[in-house]
Amino acid sequence: MIRHLVRLLSAALLVAGLSAASSDAHPTDMATGPPTTFPAAVHRIRDEMRGVEEARKIGDAPDVANHAAQLAMLSRLVPSLSVSLASAFADSAVGRVMRAGMQIGAAADATREAAARRDLDGIARLSQRLADPLATLDAYVPKQYVCPMRCEVGKVYDRPGVCRVCGMHLQLVTSDRYGVDVTSDPATIRARSPVRLDFQIKDPAGFPATHLQVVHEKLLHLIVVSYDLASFDHVHPTPEADGRFTLRHAFPSGGRYVLFHDFTPDSVGMQVVPVEVAVEGAERPRATLQVDDDRPKRVDGDDVQLAHGPLLPGRDCALTFTLSRGGKPVTDLEPYLGVMGHLILISEDRSVFLHSHPLAQTPGPSVEFDVRFERTGLYKAWGQFQRHGRVITVPFVVMVSIDAGGPNGGPAGAASMSR
Repeated sequence: MIRHLVRLLSAALLVAGLSAASSDAHPTDMATGPPTTFPAAVHRIRDEMRGVEEARKIGDAPDVANHAAQLAMLSRLVPSLSVSLASAFADSAVGRVMRAGMQIGAAADATREAAARRDLDGIARLSQRLADPLATLDAYVPKQYVCPMRCEVGKVYDRPGVCRVCGMHLQLVTSDRYGVDVTSDPATIRARSPVRLDFQIKDPAGFPATHLQVVHEKLLHLIVVSYDLASFDHVHPTPEADGRFTLRHAFPSGGRYVLFHDFTPDSVGMQVVPVEVAVEGAERPRATLQVDDDRPKRVDGDDVQLAHGPLLPGRDCALTFTLSRGGKPVTDLEPYLGVMGHLILISEDRSVFLHSHPLAQTPGPSVEFDVRFERTGLYKAWGQFQRHGRVITVPFVVMVSIDAGGPNGGPAGAASMSR
């Protein structure tokens, strides 16, 4: 009976929504037609909310009004499109979905009125009112989650959790992307001079993201690398009361750097957002990546050997770090940020970022990481381990290739550690 009544109400609202769409909507936006599914409507609502915020920032009140008109039209489609959602009826959430749609519609109408008055402060306040009803609608959009390391090819989950293979938090499959606004004080960053960096994480609609999960003891992991990957830092900005993060940092030389922000919003999964910054000052000669994983590295008296089988794209690959000191195996490794090691890999062109952790909690001498590469090419790898309270960071350069040969680039036919 309830479903029947909702269908009748939805049909009436759908006609009203389509009628409003033909008269209120921005002509170029309506060229694609109104959404025909609930997920598509929520996606469009998020896009229009982002459009309102971006137009407000540059003071374009007419464009604010256009996006608000689209929001009003979309909000009137919510009741009819939500009828197909089994999840909304399963927990009697129809009322919440309907109410969220009406709240978005009311805020959209008020935003158009504020835009007509060119009241940019009022528009900003109204934009904040849109976040909660959008979150309500988004909660009922069917979702799929996968392991960010792609450990189980083709395996998807219908709820957040952790990968059964590598233990990483599952990642939401979505075309929406989080962003990070980075500002500095002073505004000009100079090499070797400490600077305060401020970070504001933004959700896909452009609002501050305040609901983040603690992953490996931190809300935000920040990887700072130079363009040539010669410089590397893994640091953790401090969360502030207003939702921002701050960090005092000094860049070692001039040039361009990439900041990889690794964080996990509630119900979304791990996000990695790269942001480039320019640093003034003397630049050192650009380093060229050369494969060097066939020989051990010595870091602060510890010797580290990397072993692996052929590194092939699209396959699970095991990379094993073995530590020794003075010729004796190291067996007293300590957990670093909750696990026995961290492995970060970045492609030569900085377009691919991978972050892996070992499943085993053994204190050495060997620590094994499972990685799935999606692309061929050179990668810089940094293994991080803790011993006696001191973090050891050891870099290697590896090659991923469809004809990778044997272990560590050795002859084909040799024993393989890939899995």
